[in-house]
Amino acid sequence: MICMINNFSLYLSLFLLIGCNAVGSAFTYTEAANFLKGYATSFPEDNITIEQFNDFDTSFANIKIGRGPSSLVVLAYVSPGNHEWVSSDGVQVLTNKGHIFKTMGLSSDVTLEAIDYLDPDLQNTSFTSTATFYNPDLFLTSIENYIQKSDKKIVLKRPNGIINATLYNHDFYVPSIKWRGNNKFYVNEEGLIIRTEQDLHPKLSKFKVDFFYKF
Repeated sequence: MICMINNFSLYLSLFLLIGCNAVGSAFTYTEAANFLKGYATSFPEDNITIEQFNDFDTSFANIKIGRGPSSLVVLAYVSPGNHEWVSSDGVQVLTNKGHIFKTMGLSSDVTLEAIDYLDPDLQNTSFTSTATFYNPDLFLTSIENYIQKSDKKIVLKRPNGIINATLYNHDFYVPSIKWRGNNKFYVNEEGLIIRTEQDLHPKLSKFKVDFFYKF
């Protein structure tokens, strides 16, 4: 059952606050300036202050694309296992427990087959999944995957305290376009991905997203 956030959060969700440099990395089409109608402000620092954290009464995320400045987005919709982040220009980023699996409205979008990174049967073994890339279009292409769970705990500083996270490394290769990449997922004790660093599309810079859940 899809539930909407409160009026304050709904207002905020109209803005996907991507900094100017990040727009240059992710929105490569000529009319990139059109996206700026939804641009409100950017946050050049990577860290969220306690004041910024307390300003939100719903879950939000801090996004960094490539070398661009960090920016804030808020949660727009929730459905079982999935979260949707929406810009006023119709750009949508969909996550599953923190794993970005679909984008809509970027110059080059992607739809990934959902992967459960916590499934021990998928760790330390090679397996295949599928992905669809857009611009250029490549439908249901095969991806070779390998996931490793680190034994070391990673300490992440948050405005509301310290979190000990488990790191999952995901190496992948797309044979049809000879493209390989690496994703990192930082998982808290509740099994939620609280930080992700993902290569989503060969034409886009790496996405780094810190999630701040409030439930």
